[in-house]
Amino acid sequence: MINKISSKESSLFKYAKKLISKSNFRKREKKFIVEGLREIQHCKNSNFTIDQIFVLEDKLQSLSIKDLKVNLITRELIEQIIYRESEGIFAIVNYKPSKISDLKIDKDDFFLVLQNPEKPGNIGAIMRTFEACGFKNIIITDSHTEVYNPNTIRASLGSIFSLNIFQLTTTEAINFLKKNNFKIYGAYIESSIIYKDVDYKKRCAVVMGPEKSKINDQLLSNCDNLINIPMFGNVDSLNLSVSTGIILYEAINQRKFS
Repeated sequence: MINKISSKESSLFKYAKKLISKSNFRKREKKFIVEGLREIQHCKNSNFTIDQIFVLEDKLQSLSIKDLKVNLITRELIEQIIYRESEGIFAIVNYKPSKISDLKIDKDDFFLVLQNPEKPGNIGAIMRTFEACGFKNIIITDSHTEVYNPNTIRASLGSIFSLNIFQLTTTEAINFLKKNNFKIYGAYIESSIIYKDVDYKKRCAVVMGPEKSKINDQLLSNCDNLINIPMFGNVDSLNLSVSTGIILYEAINQRKFS
């Protein structure tokens, strides 16, 4: 049976609108919004549980995901929920529990640690690059930005659903990496070691700090090497997703082509 939503007074519409706008509500409900058919399919393929789907009537025929609760929604209402209203479809999706202790670690595994990342769009862009490199494991520490922020999901182009993402404290992240014998490289603008001059081929982790400051002292003191990206113009910093991408592609270059 297909439900129809045509009023802004609908409790289901109000629920979806609150999910898209309130981070604390998403955390409490353990649900989030995904927009676009491709992203929803990607989500399903990555074993996320889809709670229900909302779709414009003229997009219903394109819906190939079966055995789900489907709600027909008006264009006026869908425009209040999603950014790309031309897609004509969004879903409410359940959080997928993940414990880093359950992860099987390969002998040459690579981890990215994002310490207090601040901009959801940057986080999503980093996830997209990370998946493009064929890596899987990201640790996010000390961040007030929710993983399933709509801007993060949108910027990741669905990559977020293919990755193993763990939210830990700094202490938990360090303990995990040390216990499992990871070489830890921290990006640090004052380091004299160029990012290309370390070995990414063996089990290692790269720590990236927030754009407005360096990685915290606890992480700095636990890094095996501090690395920097040379800059030759008048700027003194790079966008976080850009600097992370530079280091990731050096890592993949060493692993695949050297």
